[in-house]
Amino acid sequence: MSKLARLIGKPKLVKIGDVELELYPLKVKDMDLIADLANDEKRSQALKEMIKRTLKNSVPDATDEEINNISLEYFEDLLVAVMEVNGLGKAEELRKKLKEMKAAKPLD
Repeated sequence: MSKLARLIGKPKLVKIGDVELELYPLKVKDMDLIADLANDEKRSQALKEMIKRTLKNSVPDATDEEINNISLEYFEDLLVAVMEVNGLGKAEELRKKLKEMKAAKPLD
């Protein structure tokens, strides 16, 4: 192996609900999602796809149906864990941003 092997992302053990998951970070081939996060119109789909790809990479035997049926009550914890394992922020900062977004656009 070359010295680039040291640049492969390390997994992170997280607990979502009562399930422990070892989440693996995305790879260079997934950079399209990072670019889409900056686009307001594509952000929602990019976040969904980022969660889906991370879960598929971390739990290879998970089906698309299982992933699509994860309850929204776990969305915030899952999103924060996925963003953090991918080096896109720290949990405290991400939760603060999510709260600000919820406050700015409350559901009626």
